[in-house]
Amino acid sequence: MGSETKVEISNEISNSNTTTTTNNPNNENKTALGYNTKLALSTLGIMGFFLIYGILQERLMGVPYKSQDGSEEYFTDSTFLVLSNRVFAALMAVVIVVRRGESLKNVAPIHKYFGVALSNFCATWCQYEALKYVNFPTQTLGKCGKMLPVMLVGTFISGKKYGLKDYAIALTITTGCMIFFLTGKISTGGGDNTSYGILLMCAYMFFDSFTSTFQEKMFKGYTMSTYDQMIYVNGCSSIISVLILIINGRLFPAMQFISTHDGVFFDSTMLSACASLGQMVIYFTIKEFGALIFSTIMVTRQMVSIVLSTLIYLHPLTNTQWIGTLLVFGTLYYKSIEDSKKKHGHSSK
Repeated sequence: MGSETKVEISNEISNSNTTTTTNNPNNENKTALGYNTKLALSTLGIMGFFLIYGILQERLMGVPYKSQDGSEEYFTDSTFLVLSNRVFAALMAVVIVVRRGESLKNVAPIHKYFGVALSNFCATWCQYEALKYVNFPTQTLGKCGKMLPVMLVGTFISGKKYGLKDYAIALTITTGCMIFFLTGKISTGGGDNTSYGILLMCAYMFFDSFTSTFQEKMFKGYTMSTYDQMIYVNGCSSIISVLILIINGRLFPAMQFISTHDGVFFDSTMLSACASLGQMVIYFTIKEFGALIFSTIMVTRQMVSIVLSTLIYLHPLTNTQWIGTLLVFGTLYYKSIEDSKKKHGHSSK
């Protein structure tokens, strides 16, 4: 599920949940302590799970694994990673729903979930596949640049309207991304066809924009919980992944690769666990603190992940690339501040 979607969907949930306070100073202190503790845990959860997720993602797709005979090979089955990720997330959501005593019955028609799952599968596959050709910092900056396509898709499909400032922010971020792409090395060790990698990133942004829009329309059209979507969207995505692997004849070769190369099974399992647990922390964070705090944490996480990637996998960035990076994240922080001012302005009115 896309981060923007979680912001829009869960922000509605947080707006419908209001907290009551008393005039007792002791109660206020307890509330403040609880708030700060929850915020710290949420920040650590998002930073921790998604930083590990980013490191493992680049490890799986950009670094060769040693086989039992000592040779080194790259893991090439992005579809199998999508399958592992989706199965883990669906099973975790089922466990949570059962423990909460809620119904496992689907709220929307199955074909609706398949529509979201198809675009979600394509977005995730492109995300993993792109790491064969471009490095992780490039991919992370590319994800930040999807604001403009999200706005365009929202305008044409949902009829949303954006102001000149919104488009100026989106164009500034896109400019920062282009500066990064054009002024330094962006390829990874697994391949040199960076043009194809950038094309995959563009496809990722396109499909992820549709995923966000479709998910938002489902939440508005049906009264459903986030767990309902987690179960059925991830379940449908798992079916799509299995079918593609079987049609391409890659299911058993992928399983054989995992069994004969050290570390692949552990890395893929941890990747799925971090993605699923991070998703749960995201829902909690937005519900408890709102979309603005969440977006600030995510921007910081993305910046830190780029720094870690350059240190761990030795992706030296040029000075101009750092300027493009700072331009992107500086604009994102500015957007968070502007959104905060708008929110406080509406609250005072």
